[in-house]
Amino acid sequence: MKILIVDDDVVSRITLLRFFSDHGNCAVATDGFEGVDLFKGALEGGEPFDLICMDIQMPGLCGIDALARMRDMERTAGIVPGREAKAVMVTCHDDVKNVSASFFQAQATCFVAKPVSFNTLAATLRRENILPS
Repeated sequence: MKILIVDDDVVSRITLLRFFSDHGNCAVATDGFEGVDLFKGALEGGEPFDLICMDIQMPGLCGIDALARMRDMERTAGIVPGREAKAVMVTCHDDVKNVSASFFQAQATCFVAKPVSFNTLAATLRRENILPS
């Protein structure tokens, strides 16, 4: 599995990288702009990401807007609905506004609240059929 981790917080990036490195090849971005650039390069290179794990609240380009741009790129590239990269949004704000925007505006697969625990993340990914049971 090819995984893109996008988070502006260094501790979160290290935690997510530690978890996801057991499940695939990981690329890491420190903000939404860098994440979009990595996603675009992988898509144009014919090796798109299978999974995106992205923080919602980041300076510059927030995770919701970054994921929306990635979804537009997928549509432009002709990726059929249901075959897009899975997207896990990570947030320290467990509020309805951010979660709703993640699902409806950016078409996220699921979300996980910070601080991220390996058990919660693994359970969420299994429930969404991203990781095997």
